[in-house]
Amino acid sequence: MNRIFKSAGCITIVIVLLFFGLIPSYAGASEDGLPLGVLKFSGGVVSAFLIHEGGHQLAGWLTNTDMHWTTGNYNQPLDFTENANADWKGFAINSAGLISQAVAGEIILQVDKIDKNDAFVRGMMTWNILNPILYSLDYWVFHYSNKIIGNNYEGDLAGVEHYSNKATADGFALSMSAIAVFQGYRFLKTQSWAPDWLKDNSRSMSLAPLPSGGFIIGYKFDF
Repeated sequence: MNRIFKSAGCITIVIVLLFFGLIPSYAGASEDGLPLGVLKFSGGVVSAFLIHEGGHQLAGWLTNTDMHWTTGNYNQPLDFTENANADWKGFAINSAGLISQAVAGEIILQVDKIDKNDAFVRGMMTWNILNPILYSLDYWVFHYSNKIIGNNYEGDLAGVEHYSNKATADGFALSMSAIAVFQGYRFLKTQSWAPDWLKDNSRSMSLAPLPSGGFIIGYKFDF
């Protein structure tokens, strides 16, 4: 089981297999037909992954930091090294991937013209919701893609810790996971196959920042 979390590539496979098995089982899950729906869903996952990596590169450009990309290393399909000459620059670069995902997910949720039941959009949101949670679990528990190695690091959250401290990295991981859960709840309510009780406005979830850092999730049920 631990080997599943060894790489972002393996995590992608788990996500794709999980949702390919679930989505077709719901009535109206995709009007494109299974082959096209699977292709579009895969494209959404890949697009969200590239937005994540593109966030790192954009932060590198904005901070004028040299970045070097490699493919197919031992634990990630796409990897970067950076030469940040200030802690704030390193923090910005390493945090930018998950932040980009959160922003992309929020745009999808906020823009009414985006079809939330499209297979491509479902693929994007699947990655945007599950990747921060799985990444945080890896950072806290498994330590395959996220770990501190001497004076170096591997993984985005370990990079945040490297350029700040453990408490900051924990708070950032918790915040990104909380946002992902909140967005996942809101996205689920838009799905055609979602049960009516979930769509009922008498139930709602909220997200609020804590003074000490991180976020708290609240759930309201009217009765």
